[in-house]
Amino acid sequence: MPHTHRAAEHESFLDTAYWLLLGRAPDEHGRATSLRFLELRQPRENILLALTSSSEFRLHHESVRMGAMTEEAVAHLERGLRGLGTDAAFVEACYACVMGRAADEGGAAAYTEHLANGEPRASVLFAFLQSGEFADRYRRLCPAGGIIPRDVQLCELANPAKWDNPEWLAVLRELRLPHEPKHAMHRKAYEFTQTVWGLRRLGLLREDARVVSIGAGHESLAYSLANMVGWVLGTDLYEGAWRSAGAAEGDLRVLTHPEAFAPFPYRRERLRFLPMNGCALGLGDNTFDIAYSLSSIEHFGGWEGSRRAVEEMARVVRPGGMVVLATEWVVTGPSRDEVFLPDEFRRLIDVDGLSLVDPIDDRVWSRNEGPAIDLRRNPYETPHMLVRIDDTVFTSVVVFLRKATTDERGTGKGER
Repeated sequence: MPHTHRAAEHESFLDTAYWLLLGRAPDEHGRATSLRFLELRQPRENILLALTSSSEFRLHHESVRMGAMTEEAVAHLERGLRGLGTDAAFVEACYACVMGRAADEGGAAAYTEHLANGEPRASVLFAFLQSGEFADRYRRLCPAGGIIPRDVQLCELANPAKWDNPEWLAVLRELRLPHEPKHAMHRKAYEFTQTVWGLRRLGLLREDARVVSIGAGHESLAYSLANMVGWVLGTDLYEGAWRSAGAAEGDLRVLTHPEAFAPFPYRRERLRFLPMNGCALGLGDNTFDIAYSLSSIEHFGGWEGSRRAVEEMARVVRPGGMVVLATEWVVTGPSRDEVFLPDEFRRLIDVDGLSLVDPIDDRVWSRNEGPAIDLRRNPYETPHMLVRIDDTVFTSVVVFLRKATTDERGTGKGER
């Protein structure tokens, strides 16, 4: 084949591939690079694979799949597709470039007939790109799906990297929490979101699940969970220092009018609040699927009171159930009231029959850099993830602790 003829064929192939897969003509750099590749007698299939695997194709395909292209963009695409030869040649090219195979006789004839009857070429191309066959092929070619690696630890210190995880962020928004943007991140929003995100990853947020919250106040998470599970019981003292000090979360009225504190509609029949001491729960053994307490147990009377609360949560959770705990973890500096040094916290959760679902990532704040918020000066400053009182710098720690089944206890599994 003469060189000029072969070069013309390469040019035609590139024009077709770019218009079908990227919705545009080749740019100068892309054309030159691809032509050199083809002149070295490399297979055309590799160029198609590279185009299909590109981030540009991913964005273009998503726009087509969601029907999000503007009228102007579709009209521009149609003009480009009109320059790709006869209707029959165009259909064959769609099979080759999009499906990666030769056209079947019946399908090719049907598409060619549609075009002869006036259907736009863009519509035919969209049918290929939106087909189940192409979806299956794309998953085989690009199984990673364009997902950027992300932090997925369940047991960890409050982690700014979670704001870069789209799945985690979707939960944050679903919970309708303040401090949603990354620049306004807050430990409380982190604790709530990490709890729901983690329980979902563990497959525990089922319609028949029973949940008890320790130190619940009337925080919004209990209302959110009422829309996700079968039954939620919120417990707290609802009396004494918390209420007299003006902490709204301990408002006694939530016991009789919980709907007055609901930040959004919820399934009222699935949520109840009861006054109860977290160190001595008036609940039966093995009666709940999930027990959680978020930034509460540190107020229960030092390490000993906190330990009793963890033991109580372990008692009321059924074998195979989950205890979720968030409290204060000292990152640097001395111990102080209502915060735990790392060794103190590890001893706190070392309860017979409970085991971490994964190791605690305690190096979050060796990977991240940022000032600690001075709680004495301004407790409302954000980002509110790393905080300090005097010389003690601390943050939240969240852990998921699974309760061993009877069989696991018999074999020594699930014990710490």
